[in-house]
Amino acid sequence: MFASIDLAKLSDISASERACLSLYVASPASLTNLEKRINRVRSALKRDGADKSEREHFDENIKGVKKHLAKHPLESGSLAVFSCWALDVFEVYALASPVNDLLWVDSSPYIRPLAELQDEYEDVAVVVADNKKARIFLVSSAKAGQESVVSGNVKNHVKKGGWSQQRYERRRDKQLLLYAREIAHALKELDKTESFRGILLVGGKEILRILFDNLPRPLQGKVHKKAIDLSKGESVINRDIMDLFQEQERQSEQALWEHIRTETLREGLGLVGLENVLRAAKAGQIDTMIVDRHFRPGGKRCRDCEDLLPGTPQTCSQCGSTSLFEVDMVNELVELVKQSRGEIDFSDPIDTLTQAGQIAALIRYKS
Repeated sequence: MFASIDLAKLSDISASERACLSLYVASPASLTNLEKRINRVRSALKRDGADKSEREHFDENIKGVKKHLAKHPLESGSLAVFSCWALDVFEVYALASPVNDLLWVDSSPYIRPLAELQDEYEDVAVVVADNKKARIFLVSSAKAGQESVVSGNVKNHVKKGGWSQQRYERRRDKQLLLYAREIAHALKELDKTESFRGILLVGGKEILRILFDNLPRPLQGKVHKKAIDLSKGESVINRDIMDLFQEQERQSEQALWEHIRTETLREGLGLVGLENVLRAAKAGQIDTMIVDRHFRPGGKRCRDCEDLLPGTPQTCSQCGSTSLFEVDMVNELVELVKQSRGEIDFSDPIDTLTQAGQIAALIRYKS
């Protein structure tokens, strides 16, 4: 599962030159073209003036990858491999969802795709409930885990008269309340053992309302709910759940950006723009960074002093060296933020965020 991959650990792997190789494999079929991709990268290293040591690192990393794939053939699913022969690092991760094929050479592992996957497929608790039964399960990496079931058997409303109807309704209300509290208890127990960002409640309008009212405030803050007809069938219910999941993701992104924007406007703990965010990331100040998932800014790293530079400079502004190589600036920022235990949210385009430079951050303190 994506959540179990320690990006902070991967972000700590760093060399002074392009000694690290990152390989993403979409499926076993992708391996048929691996040799062509290897040759293209090797040729590119020669064209851009990479020195002999970087080409040696690349060839040794490729040997390690081929040795692993020969011993552990990929039969299904996707794969991420990170190799740094110079630092004696070799990490392999089976992935639950497909990724794009990628072969990347840099001074550190290319973890941006994993960071995007962790953000997009964060664990979510799902409750599917009507007055008879509630199913509770954890959705992790877009796959449902083990579920628990709470039985309700709450009677429907009936038309009776006078005192008889009032007694029936009181008894029914008590049943409904006890049932909702039992579901809430199950969610609280799940919260003690699992980490999940949101709670999706779907099903009968009546039970969802009472269940929400009986959740602790911290859990209420995670809830997104939608009343749906559970008789529609499993496929329709699953579609509604995924729609609600996507809606929750977009609302969460918008809320984070609005918080950062408000802090920025009042000169608080908000920062916008690449240079401001980079400066804070280098200082370990970032609590949460939001970035448009389509943002691809230029950047370079100096081989001599290892400074990270935005844009496409020809010389290092710190030491004056001309020995620079191109990097994925967002990937470098992801590494810096993860090293200081910050969080990252990749968002769909938001107009006001785009106008502010496509990247922003909430910092822990002002320097």
